Amino acid sequence: MSDSARLEAETLFRDTQTDAMISSNLQATPMIVNNYNGPVNLTHQNHVGHASNAIFGDNRGNLNQHAPGGQNERKAIDEAEGLKCEDYLIANLASGAIHDSNERCDSPKCMEETRVAVQEDIMSWIDSGEKRIMWVTGPAGTGKTAILGTIADTCKKKGTLAASFFFSAFSGSANRRTKKCFVPTLAFQLMGQGGSKGTREHILSSVAQDRGIIFTKNIEEQFIVMVLNPLLSMAQERGSNTRAAPGVIIIDGLDECDVEQNSPAPSTNTSAHVPLRRKEDDQLEVLFLLLLATSNPSFPFRILIASRPETAIRDFFATDGKACTRELFLDSKYDPDADIALFYNAKFSTICRRLGISPEEWPGKDVMLTLVRNASGQFIYAATVVRYIEGSPHSPNPQAPSSDKPSTPHQRLQNILGQQRAGSPHNPLEALDSLYHLLLETCPDPELSMKWLRAAQIEYLSRQDQFPVWLLRLVLEASPGEEQYTLGSLSSLLPTQFSDENLRKPYSFYHKSFLDFIADPTRCGKRFLTEEEGLTWVAQRFFQTLDKHVEGIARHNGPRSYLGLLERLLPKSSFQTVVPYILSGDLQKWAAAWAEWHQNLDMNDHEPARMVIIQMLEVVHQGTFKKKVTDVIKAKGWEIPNFTQVLRREWKGYHRYSDLQAPQA
Repeated sequence: MSDSARLEAETLFRDTQTDAMISSNLQATPMIVNNYNGPVNLTHQNHVGHASNAIFGDNRGNLNQHAPGGQNERKAIDEAEGLKCEDYLIANLASGAIHDSNERCDSPKCMEETRVAVQEDIMSWIDSGEKRIMWVTGPAGTGKTAILGTIADTCKKKGTLAASFFFSAFSGSANRRTKKCFVPTLAFQLMGQGGSKGTREHILSSVAQDRGIIFTKNIEEQFIVMVLNPLLSMAQERGSNTRAAPGVIIIDGLDECDVEQNSPAPSTNTSAHVPLRRKEDDQLEVLFLLLLATSNPSFPFRILIASRPETAIRDFFATDGKACTRELFLDSKYDPDADIALFYNAKFSTICRRLGISPEEWPGKDVMLTLVRNASGQFIYAATVVRYIEGSPHSPNPQAPSSDKPSTPHQRLQNILGQQRAGSPHNPLEALDSLYHLLLETCPDPELSMKWLRAAQIEYLSRQDQFPVWLLRLVLEASPGEEQYTLGSLSSLLPTQFSDENLRKPYSFYHKSFLDFIADPTRCGKRFLTEEEGLTWVAQRFFQTLDKHVEGIARHNGPRSYLGLLERLLPKSSFQTVVPYILSGDLQKWAAAWAEWHQNLDMNDHEPARMVIIQMLEVVHQGTFKKKVTDVIKAKGWEIPNFTQVLRREWKGYHRYSDLQAPQA
């Protein structure tokens, strides 16, 4: 949301709170909306029932009062006009976004006896939770849509579902991908909520007032006119002594709400620039409207929202929405492995019955444990695996024996288990890969993001472990904030916010199959980088950021990690591509700073710090750059190996400069 849009939303939020306080003092027919614009001109055209303690002060503008029962608030409409307005509404809604639409008939739902704990938490919050908004979030593929779909079904049976909207960027009709039909779809469902004829009349009369022009207004105006005002009006008509049954509005996949750009009219002014709106702006606009609604005490519903923890949405719930939101993160607390095991057991039992074999014979406990472990708590993997093993229902006939693709469920399972092999000619995880491709392409610079991802997977030579976050930030960030720029959009695949403790650990990923994806050229496609390409890019960045290394290493006391990275730094065949970056770095300044820092280290760190200089000399040995290092450290008292010593060490397969000696303390 732009700064101006945010300001408007916040102003509207404050105004509505004021309206709610004024309304609580009105005993007859309370007003809903007050607009103050200019010198006050108080009239009684709208038949205000009663107003008390009204002190307007030095207002400048007109005071327009809208009161229920007044001519300007809600005009009674006959049945014919009501049906016409309803047609307007239907023409502008996204019917496929409603939870029980035919378009969503194949959408995932929680299998019986799975996700019990998380469902109980959500249902308990709907019935009696303190906060008005719940945000269900978690990595891609953890079952958010399945959970909210199941909750919607349960609430509908209980009579507590007010409305739902399931955004989708992958499937279904185009009007589920933007905010355009969001408000009309909610309004249409609210007309039938609780069988209240009054709600229907309020909503349809708001449409009738401007003959459907409301659908051309911005989403904020639509929401106030077609959702907020009718609901507040109904709440006030019921009176303060009538407590409404708990109800909920469910919104899924908000992170999939994309932007719908308006096409500007042709202009002769070529210098005119129309700023492009981002999808995050539209997502925040929706969130601020929902916050506006729930902040009004008379708004009768709770709001359940599910999305991935994308940066803009996460920041909203950490700031503006924090006070009235309960966050529910789908992590190991809810024991997803147990639910995935139940899912596998049920699905494999069905396959076994179809094949006439015993579940004890196939696939076996060890295989089941492997599949559960590989899922990493993410149901999307399990569901995709099962769909693949079952085979396409549209291809019931077995494939010819000569086909290079597996044809039986057993062969398909073996293909899944052997997916790690290089150069697989057939990809059984197309649905999962499509998701990963989409996530990568939403990054502002997908190629740069892929380089960071590959760098995060580089391991020490001496052990199977990756380098810590702080070190990769230090070495790879050519400009401040680059890490967040490249990886922030992938927060549904890996954490992008780190505590001081976690900065000392490698990047962690929510799902193992994503690491398999980026390491497999047949799956990753055009974004794939070989290990050598990744290492070469890291070497280029290493010398590009050389000036700040010593200060960063000293701050984190990490010469050992830095040494490990130097040992992995440069595939010899790519040396020439790194030369321009070596030239751009100040090796002499680095050598002087490192030698000085070495003198001030504890004895335990002297050796790894000495080895850093030895390894740096190994890296730059092929060019004429080593003299820049040796001249500086020699002037600081270091003993440099002579030509014969270097050759002897090289011939024996050791570091050429192993005989380098630091000055005595």
